[in-house]
Amino acid sequence: MQCGRSAWFPCADSAVKQATWFTGTVTVFSAIGVWIATPTESVMRTFIRPNACLASDSPRRKGWKEPPTRPCACLRRAQKLFQKRYLTSYRAFLGELGLILLITFLLLGACADGSSSSVRLAGRPGRWELVRDGLPYVIRGAAGRDRLETLASIGGNSIRTWDAMDIDDLLDEAHRHGLSVTVGIWLEHERHGFDYDDPQVRRTQLEKVRTCVLKYRDHPAVLMWALGNEIELAGDMDKALRAIEEAAALTRQLDPHHPRMAVIAEIGQDKARRLREGCPSIDVLGINSYGGAPSLPKRLSAQGWTGPYVLTEFGPIGHWEGGHTPWGAPYEPSSADKASMYLRAQTQGVMAEMPGRCLGSYAFMWGHKQETTPTWFGMFLESGERTAAVDVMQELWTGRPPADVAPAVHHLSLDAGPVFAPRQTFRATCQSSDPEGKALRMVWVVRPESTDPKSGGDAEQGTPDIPGAIMESGPEGAVVRAPGEPGAYRLYVTVFDDHGGAGTANIPFLVQAEQVE
Repeated sequence: MQCGRSAWFPCADSAVKQATWFTGTVTVFSAIGVWIATPTESVMRTFIRPNACLASDSPRRKGWKEPPTRPCACLRRAQKLFQKRYLTSYRAFLGELGLILLITFLLLGACADGSSSSVRLAGRPGRWELVRDGLPYVIRGAAGRDRLETLASIGGNSIRTWDAMDIDDLLDEAHRHGLSVTVGIWLEHERHGFDYDDPQVRRTQLEKVRTCVLKYRDHPAVLMWALGNEIELAGDMDKALRAIEEAAALTRQLDPHHPRMAVIAEIGQDKARRLREGCPSIDVLGINSYGGAPSLPKRLSAQGWTGPYVLTEFGPIGHWEGGHTPWGAPYEPSSADKASMYLRAQTQGVMAEMPGRCLGSYAFMWGHKQETTPTWFGMFLESGERTAAVDVMQELWTGRPPADVAPAVHHLSLDAGPVFAPRQTFRATCQSSDPEGKALRMVWVVRPESTDPKSGGDAEQGTPDIPGAIMESGPEGAVVRAPGEPGAYRLYVTVFDDHGGAGTANIPFLVQAEQVE
């Protein structure tokens, strides 16, 4: 059940406040009614003059006093009338009042889970916190839409989306699992052909922002609005800031009950400073940072940023940040090495600033994603197994590791190469382990390098397995035959345990028509 702002009580912005307002109003007016409508015996004695009821044969007229415990006949008649008319009505009134209050509290209970949330920033420059429905709130989040029950079960409390298209079911599911949602509203990129010099195009985009905010602002799962994602990449920074400010100003007007965040790709030399100056309607700085996440607090200070920030994406070092082969293929860390990178980013880039400027973080990517390789950023495999990154986040969020930790690949190497002739045979050596000491299942495959590379995380196509490339395999290695077609390839090894955990590693190699020594 979703309850919005009431047309009856415009000062109340949630069902809880509305029900409380209604209950309090009923109680106050009921008390006034009881005070007015409840005559007492002393009141009757005041307004019903005793002498008025003295008949000619009254003991008073005969000169002797009435016993104090024996009221006069007129007063007795008044008492009976009071009991008959007023007490009966009063008891009925109390019953009706009790029924009204009971219905009110039942409605309160029914609407409490569906009432819109109220989120605000509290603190001062350099020391901030989120306050959600009156309580401090630290974001322990993941970026993605899947496996929400799993996220909640390991201590996560929030997810982040990149757009707000058809997220009704997602918001409902998140709310069922006790998760909040930072709702991303996609702002178009110049690198995709969007023309920010066209006023009509900008107006159309703002109408989309309006539609999203009005549609979802009262959903109880909403935590804040993320306006754009890396909109400045390969575009004009000034135009990007103008677009963010226009969207943020409109969002603030439509929904003052949730903070507004701008999400940028790293902070560069002056992005944080320029955003602070150019986007006054933005409350929170969202930063996607990978290799630079551990040093983020220091670099923000160098730009004079004292406002709140959220690490909106973090994880392993990016394929654009590490080493490359002579033919340009990036070296991907193993899943075990990636887990260490998640740990450093969270402890040094987030927890070191809590309390302080950081409000929390969103680990990337809660799910599976093809980007350069099918295993680089996903915290889960395409087949659903979790990697060590999930286990690390669970321990960071709860203080306890899982009962069964994912396995790890510690070493992967080739006995020759890495440049081979077509169909040349070579051997790969692998060292892996399971923390619980159990046997592991090992899978080897060869795939071409990505032929559809994209920038900024845009969707790209994966590559198929090369049939017949793995000639032999065992617990310590494999015999591989290079493909017959010259080109860039990658050898993957994945180890699986029996409890839904997996470890990954890969190594690039090149096939040339003539072998290079």
